[in-house]
Amino acid sequence: MKVEDASEFFDERFEVDIDNIEGLELEKISGDFWLVSEKEDRDIDSETRGIRALRDTGKFLKPTTYALQLLSDEISRNNVELDKEELKEILDGEMVPAEASEEGYVAIVFEGKVVGCGLYKDEVVSSRISKGRGEELLSFL
Repeated sequence: MKVEDASEFFDERFEVDIDNIEGLELEKISGDFWLVSEKEDRDIDSETRGIRALRDTGKFLKPTTYALQLLSDEISRNNVELDKEELKEILDGEMVPAEASEEGYVAIVFEGKVVGCGLYKDEVVSSRISKGRGEELLSFL
């Protein structure tokens, strides 16, 4: 897959036009797609550049929790708002009834902000937030 495919994924899935977000660009690094700063000094030695935005599984693209959180204010499609109890259930590994524009990856929203990535299928949503990040979120609830 190419950078254009990743950009198109964000546009079609979440109505986020990465190309129009000032200061950010998508770049393919080690087979995945990363959001990097356009102002980044490429001569500086660093362990990673930017944040991983999409993992290329070989079959499809999976958005990362951190990318969805960064793009939270831009996401206008395929987001699922959960209340506190529903979020706790999701983070405990349960599935909860929900509505989204279409099946597939969704942005899980709590109190107006994206907290992570979920999967919407058969009118239920389940968490795709890493176990460690999920435990951190649960500790704040």
